[in-house]
Amino acid sequence: SALKGALKMRVSCGQFSYANIRPARILGVSGTVEALGDHEWCIMNRYGIEMYTHMPSVYGSSNFRFLDQHDSIIVACTADEHLVAITEQVSQKLKQGRAVIVFFEDAKRLKEYEASPYYQNIANKNVLRESQSHDDKEYAIKKAATAGQATFTTAVFGRGTDFFCNDPKLQEAGGVHVVQTFVSLDKSEEIQIQGRTARQGKQGTYCMVLCEEELKKRL
Repeated sequence: SALKGALKMRVSCGQFSYANIRPARILGVSGTVEALGDHEWCIMNRYGIEMYTHMPSVYGSSNFRFLDQHDSIIVACTADEHLVAITEQVSQKLKQGRAVIVFFEDAKRLKEYEASPYYQNIANKNVLRESQSHDDKEYAIKKAATAGQATFTTAVFGRGTDFFCNDPKLQEAGGVHVVQTFVSLDKSEEIQIQGRTARQGKQGTYCMVLCEEELKKRL
């Protein structure tokens, strides 16, 4: 019976936008509304959204840690050294009993890291990518916030994905550690990625591991 339940096909019957059906009110919640740029506000104004209210978290003060750590921002000189630095950061945190979620800018950068010899040296690893099935994505997301687990994914999963921690051992060790491997051109994207840890009053840390060669190209 379990096999019969799994053997089915999802058929998309269409899509629609709530904003385009012109409702009397459009209500929404976002953790990055204060970081939205002119382009985002221009789009929202087009749909009649012109004001917002900022409310404090119901979970109280955040346990999120970033700049108060000694290795909060790491800059590697070359592309290869960048991959080494990412691996060292992951391995260090895993030895502490933490869970680590590494965000790459896109699928191409993630694939490059997967093809490197450094990726092979990491135990208890999962990859979360857009091309996976719904069930595979759910498995990787649920597994990500468990002690000793490393998850490698792309920036798109930094927005709204709930890597919720129910592992008491992980909390005792310091919670989920998030590694961002690139500089976001959009401030709200960076805030969203940071928000994948220290969720709902939990412990958590964040750092950036960047490549100097890539920074020079962008600047």
